Amino acid sequence: MHGAVAGMSVDKTGMSGIITGKEAKMKRKWVVFAVVFALIAAGCCPFSKKPITQQPKTEQPVAAVEQSTASQQPTTPAEEPPTAKPTEVATAAKGGEIPPTRIPEEEPLKFEPSSFESVYFDFDKYNIRADQQNKLKTLFDYLKNNPKVSILIEGHCDERGTDEYNLVLGEQRALSTRNFLIALGISPKRLYTISYGEEKPADSEHNEEAWAKNRRCEFKIKQ
Repeated sequence: MHGAVAGMSVDKTGMSGIITGKEAKMKRKWVVFAVVFALIAAGCCPFSKKPITQQPKTEQPVAAVEQSTASQQPTTPAEEPPTAKPTEVATAAKGGEIPPTRIPEEEPLKFEPSSFESVYFDFDKYNIRADQQNKLKTLFDYLKNNPKVSILIEGHCDERGTDEYNLVLGEQRALSTRNFLIALGISPKRLYTISYGEEKPADSEHNEEAWAKNRRCEFKIKQ
């Protein structure tokens, strides 16, 4: 019996050793848990991923942005100069041909009646008479002092001759008047022409006095 009891005592000692090892292991776990808990409480998670720091956006300088935007916008074509070029003046003075300025069909220009005196012509002629030149010089002075104003020169004829012939003659009278103003220095881009032939008489009588009034150029302006 004593031997058996002694054996049992040895077994208890072995069991005591095993229990002590488990307790030590449990203690280590509790220590780890305590450390982790302390880190979490302090705001540091040892298992979390490293936060990604976002680089601040670099703003483009305002001047560069405005310059870039301006370069993308369409450029406005330069306005035509209000005065004639030297070559145009020389051509007009010699009676040469300068391409007429057409009234745009898609956006008709609105011309208004003016108080400028009509210029009159001899029968079947389109040259500017000496006694009519001062009227055009007065018109020139006005256009020179008002560079944004354009004018429409209307060529007219008397009733003698065919409709076709008078339309051509009326155009020649308008272009001759235009050339006179260009020779003085007005830009051709400001001078529009049209021919009405015999369609719009100033005097509807059928005599020399009425015909003399109908051989003319009239002027309308656009501000």
